[in-house]
Amino acid sequence: MRDADHTTPAATVRHARRAPLSPGATGAARHLRRAGIARVLVAGCLVRVTLRGEITARQADSLAAHLHRLVRGGCRHLIVDLSEVTYLARDGAGVFFGTLRALKDVEGSLVMRGVCPKSAATLHCLGMGRLIAAQEASAT
Repeated sequence: MRDADHTTPAATVRHARRAPLSPGATGAARHLRRAGIARVLVAGCLVRVTLRGEITARQADSLAAHLHRLVRGGCRHLIVDLSEVTYLARDGAGVFFGTLRALKDVEGSLVMRGVCPKSAATLHCLGMGRLIAAQEASAT
């Protein structure tokens, strides 16, 4: 994909398909949706991942694998957007411990955005409240 001046855009966006999961669904989109990932925006070493729906133990392993793959692929700064998350279980939130550890090993960072009050309570309960973006933490 190129702009009018024939240069590649600075950021790459990957969207999970909105079609229902079916046996014939495309592999990559199906795996992203199964992990609760709605969108991934990559701009160099900065990656923004938008999660959607319920993030529970069922999505935890798949989500962890995708986030760790991003870190191994060169992501150093990860923004996780939870604005489309309807429920964040403790098991689902626990995924961020391993991701944070992997990012710290490469001197990276992890920030949560769009955190609703219930999800914020879950993160605070697990001792991860410091990951919530500062402007949002003051609102909760």
